[in-house]
Amino acid sequence: MTPKDLVVTKHNTLVEASYRLTLDEQRLILSCISQIDSRKPLPKDNVFTITAKEFSEMFNISDKIAYKQLENASRNLYEQDIKTHDKKHRARFRWVYFVKYHDGEGKVTLGFSPCVSLYLTELHKHFTSYRLKEITNLRHTYSIRLLEFLAQFKATGKFIIGLDAFKERLEIKNDYKRFYDLKRRVIEPAVKELKEKSNFLIKWKSIKSEHRKEVTQLEFIFEHNESKTSKKKSPMAR
Repeated sequence: MTPKDLVVTKHNTLVEASYRLTLDEQRLILSCISQIDSRKPLPKDNVFTITAKEFSEMFNISDKIAYKQLENASRNLYEQDIKTHDKKHRARFRWVYFVKYHDGEGKVTLGFSPCVSLYLTELHKHFTSYRLKEITNLRHTYSIRLLEFLAQFKATGKFIIGLDAFKERLEIKNDYKRFYDLKRRVIEPAVKELKEKSNFLIKWKSIKSEHRKEVTQLEFIFEHNESKTSKKKSPMAR
């Protein structure tokens, strides 16, 4: 298993869902999702395993750190939930129905909950895909989420979202009351890391309401370059 060959595919409902995972939990979830063929039904056993060696190679970390991060990721993953919502329904469910850390073996085994599995398999429309290698060097969970938001709109290169909706997706609705703090602690670090470590070139701005003069929306204009080694410099590059 190598990151360059692995693809993460999710139904857009899952991309737009509300949840908050640690970096280690995100990595564990995404490395397991990348093992799924999104066009086919879920394997009957619904069991996915990641070893410390695989984890180390995927995320460019030492074996020792990989062991510790896998153990950390498995510790609370069963308790982590996800919230989806559309115009008619709101749902809340767990990511996994079981997770096991194998002491002395350096591996984690897990099974996705039935509700999550619906958004990972037999997908033929309304889905978002990206290569696992695009997030392997990211060190912030918000960077991974922002990359997914942008990947959903790769065809247009433009992503606009309401400020409240953005915070709700990240489950930080009650945090960062001042926009300045959200900008400094969440948005700018994520954009900066994606510019430096992914194939996305991004410009963003806040949009204020006409009457209240408060920030109500965020706009991201971006390009997705398959290769940063291209000699032709993008007009968005600085």
